[in-house]
Amino acid sequence: MMVGVAPEYLGVWLVWRGVSLALPPWVYQWGDDKLYSLYQRLVLFFFETCTRVEVVMYGDADEALKKKESVLYLANHQSTVDWLIADMVALRGGSLGHLRYVMKNTLQLMPLYGHYFYAHGCIYVKRGNFNQGKMIASLDYLRNPNIPTWLIIFPEGTRYYPGTPKVIQNSEQFARDHNLQILQHHLVPKVKGTWLVTKHLHDKFDALYDVSVFYEGTVDQSGVRGNAPQLIEFLLGKCKRVHIHIRRIPMSEVPREEDSLRAWLHNLYAEKDKLAEHFFSKDATQRATVQKTLGGRVSHLGLWSTLSSFIFFTALSVPFLCTKMGHQLYLHLLMYGTMGSYAWLAIRSVC
Repeated sequence: MMVGVAPEYLGVWLVWRGVSLALPPWVYQWGDDKLYSLYQRLVLFFFETCTRVEVVMYGDADEALKKKESVLYLANHQSTVDWLIADMVALRGGSLGHLRYVMKNTLQLMPLYGHYFYAHGCIYVKRGNFNQGKMIASLDYLRNPNIPTWLIIFPEGTRYYPGTPKVIQNSEQFARDHNLQILQHHLVPKVKGTWLVTKHLHDKFDALYDVSVFYEGTVDQSGVRGNAPQLIEFLLGKCKRVHIHIRRIPMSEVPREEDSLRAWLHNLYAEKDKLAEHFFSKDATQRATVQKTLGGRVSHLGLWSTLSSFIFFTALSVPFLCTKMGHQLYLHLLMYGTMGSYAWLAIRSVC
């Protein structure tokens, strides 16, 4: 259903896009954020409500999520579920529609969604061929003070995945070569993208949220850390509990200069490494009592906050499924929407 409603969602978005063309950009973004929140609540209906995963929050989470602020959200990266964790956090903070991601450019190839994410304010970056100019152009759009933003960055650049030890070994070697502390549970964070964000949006953000996510069940009975659950495993309910630690850091404490930020960011990840020891300890007793040790609080999500979106999209699907005109419109949106988004990508790649 999450995939199937894409053409319907595109249709609603195109109507709003057309209506808002003559209006200021922030008005369009306000409406688009509402639509994005509506769709992401549908996603969470399946990934949180239906899976019954227990969400445990730590650190500054309770106080930080009471604030209505623009945020630079930095998180560790170990699973294809990590972006959904940002959904869970933002929904609890009343900012789900304001989520925007710095994401790898291959995600542009997703039919329909590739172009939409760009229109929503997400930023694509290409690994190994970083285009600073394109990123700056996207950041300039977000400088508008009337566009509230939670910008999500995974500074490691790729997932820490014990199943691919070569990536981890390369990261450790990079740390040795540059006289950096070797991280035990993270890859060395890359600074370029984070620095460009802080350089251009430092005054926009109220705070940086240092987010550390730990999926329960990652460590086996012998104390060896394995792979974190990926999307399908998570959707099938194979992860019973997610631990989310948030540290709110005022932007006044975040360096503006690239070299200073590089050292600061690595120190931040060294601190995250110490925190991770509690969750990846070889001592099963320590892992079992981590919630009590660190003062974790179970965060319950109200049923209506996601069920309402499921009901909306179910009702929206009825005319598409039950009428001939609906069938034709659905196919046209799917076909022409996909071709149009790929044409846009082709044009943008040469500009």
